[in-house]
Amino acid sequence: MKPLYLGSLLLFISHAQSILEVIQAATPPRLDLSTPTCKQYVFTHEFGNSYGSPYVGYYIPPPDCVYSTTIFNLSAASRGRQYDRLATLWLGDVEVWRTSTAMPTQTGIHWSFQKDMTIWDSLLRSQDPQKIIFELNNIIDGDRYTGFFNVTLEALYFDDVYEGKDGLHPAEYIYAISTRSSSNNTTSLFSLPGDSGVANLTLPRNTRTAVVSIMASGNAAEEFWFTNVPTEYINTFPENEGWLYGYSPFREVQLLIDGQLAGVSWPFPILFTGGVDPGAWRPIVGIDAYELPSFEIDVTPWLGVLTDGEPHSFALRVVGYDTSAKDGIGPIGENWWVSGSVFVWISETGEQTTAENFERDILSPSFDFQPTLGTRTAESGTVTNTSFYYTLTATRSLRVSSKITTGRHSRLVSWSQNVSYSNIQNMTDSAFNQSLKMVSSGTYSSSASNLVSRYTYPMNLFSAYKVQSEGATTNPGSVLCLVDRSKLNDGISILPFFTGTSVGPESLKTRQNVTSNYHWNSTIVEGTVGLDTMDGELWFSSSVSPGTRSGVQSYHHYAKEKDDALVVDDEGWGTIPVPSTEPLPVVEGEPEV
Repeated sequence: MKPLYLGSLLLFISHAQSILEVIQAATPPRLDLSTPTCKQYVFTHEFGNSYGSPYVGYYIPPPDCVYSTTIFNLSAASRGRQYDRLATLWLGDVEVWRTSTAMPTQTGIHWSFQKDMTIWDSLLRSQDPQKIIFELNNIIDGDRYTGFFNVTLEALYFDDVYEGKDGLHPAEYIYAISTRSSSNNTTSLFSLPGDSGVANLTLPRNTRTAVVSIMASGNAAEEFWFTNVPTEYINTFPENEGWLYGYSPFREVQLLIDGQLAGVSWPFPILFTGGVDPGAWRPIVGIDAYELPSFEIDVTPWLGVLTDGEPHSFALRVVGYDTSAKDGIGPIGENWWVSGSVFVWISETGEQTTAENFERDILSPSFDFQPTLGTRTAESGTVTNTSFYYTLTATRSLRVSSKITTGRHSRLVSWSQNVSYSNIQNMTDSAFNQSLKMVSSGTYSSSASNLVSRYTYPMNLFSAYKVQSEGATTNPGSVLCLVDRSKLNDGISILPFFTGTSVGPESLKTRQNVTSNYHWNSTIVEGTVGLDTMDGELWFSSSVSPGTRSGVQSYHHYAKEKDDALVVDDEGWGTIPVPSTEPLPVVEGEPEV
């Protein structure tokens, strides 16, 4: 099955054989995207020296267009040398899409991705022009960094009939948990831990359902947070000073309401297209690179507090693990980019929602950290660290519940989570060789459904760096990278379920297995032709319960890649078996993790 709708930019570029299409496997948002009721280009913009200079324009819904479904098609092209860059899309102060770029080649690359935006319907239908901001911070210096990013955003509209019990019912209001800086023509991201992460919001008195959606990703020193070490171990290998980052490999994103914990996310580890080994992610990018995931927390049990007509504090925090803290919770490094949105559905009765029997059962995380240092003693008596092996495990559970009454209708509502985490690392050769075996998993359930939703994120990663001399970032070197990881989800997607775009459980199974040997030249951002090698394999299989007959019920994608080329590319309707992520083969000289 070929892409269903590619947009005029992609159709033009696809005919140029030298342009490499860089893909991410994802379930199409609709069976057919080729015949929209109407469509419009939202913007086309070139991002060069764009730090602090996002695209700023206005979004206006199409006039005289009858539609129920909105899908955004984001396409981009680049040529030259460039790092991967994070990008965010905003409607006013609300972040609606977080994405990232592929790394270009001298002959050029292109990619396109489609996202169902219907959950944001109340923002998209505003008759007042809605400020739209797209930030893609990029650098052009004419020497090392030469790749511009040419980006086009197109909106497609479809008049779909939603067949669920309540039909299509998007949230009536969406409130931003952000810095609310759009009036200054800038994005509204919190950069944690430096920013407050707090928004004071007043919800309607007749709110009947409320869900908080959180977007959070580590960047700069926090990009590879899952490979970090507890801070007291960052100088384990003094001969390789600055190579290890601290604050542990554990991160928890927290939502607090009026200072009380309401829910958490133990985030999915993103490997961006420059991550660990730039040669590993072309022409198939890492899982979720084009649509970084959000995490939803049902805060309906809090409505007895939130519907009093007064402002309440919604705070986002990111914490790590601290071996010296009594509860194990500690600080993080710079910088986590975080924002949130509160989706509110209101009662038609107009009466104030009240609650009783409000209960919170919050258990602090339970941590177990076991380090082992390998040492060598010279004849002089000098002790040198030769390896560092450790295990870190964590668990946490929480539950919030109440009985809420809206008009004459009362119901029991709750939000519960059980999460677990394991990270095993082994470092040798002054930490230039690093093995990682990590699994995050959990369950959650809410008033959306009696179904318990489950997820598991296993990742096995090995990297071995060879550098010619000190200053690895300015001299030729190489990295051997082996990665095998999966993303496995089963259950209810809360926002689509409440909106009506989904009417039942969903299942996702995806696995990515890549081996790459990348040799960078003095530019760092460009590999060496003739030396770089890469083999990769991808499995993707999903089944959903769409709210319309035009929705996708099941989809699969299987692909094999070798040295910047797809050698197998099979996609279509229906599911396929997805093998489990496996332990990585032991590399010569590297103990098994």
